[in-house]
Amino acid sequence: MARRILVIDDDEAIRFSVAILLRAKGYIVTLGVDGADGFDQFIKHQPEIVISDMVMPGNQSIQTIAKMRALNPKVAIIAMSGSIQGGPESFLKRAQEAGANHYLEKPFEAQQLLSLLKQVEDDGELGAAKNKS
Repeated sequence: MARRILVIDDDEAIRFSVAILLRAKGYIVTLGVDGADGFDQFIKHQPEIVISDMVMPGNQSIQTIAKMRALNPKVAIIAMSGSIQGGPESFLKRAQEAGANHYLEKPFEAQQLLSLLKQVEDDGELGAAKNKS
C-alpha cells in the first residue's frame, strides 16, 4: 500500500519538485501552501507522513506541527528549512519541541529525502513519535 504524504511549503518550486519526486516513487502526495492550508489538508487526507517547511509567512509552522502531533501522535513529521537561525542544533530543538521526528536542511538532494523516508518506514516510526535526527 502506498504511503500518504503531505508536503507543506510556501515555495511553489520546492512544493512541486518534492511532489514530483515522491509521486514517481509511488507515494500519494497532497500539498499545502502554508500552515493553515497544510493543517486543512492534514485533516482532510490523514497522511502518514508530513514534510513541512519551518519558515513560512506568519511563522505558522511550529503551531501547525504541534496541532498535527496533538491530533495524531503516530504521524511521522519531517521539518525542513533553509533558514536555520541559531544553527542546526537550535533548529532541531525547535522542530522537536513542535513534534517533528526529523529535519532536513535545504537545499537537499533527492536521495537525502528518499533515504530519510526509507529510514522512517524501516524504523517503524509511523507507529510512534520519536525525536531523532
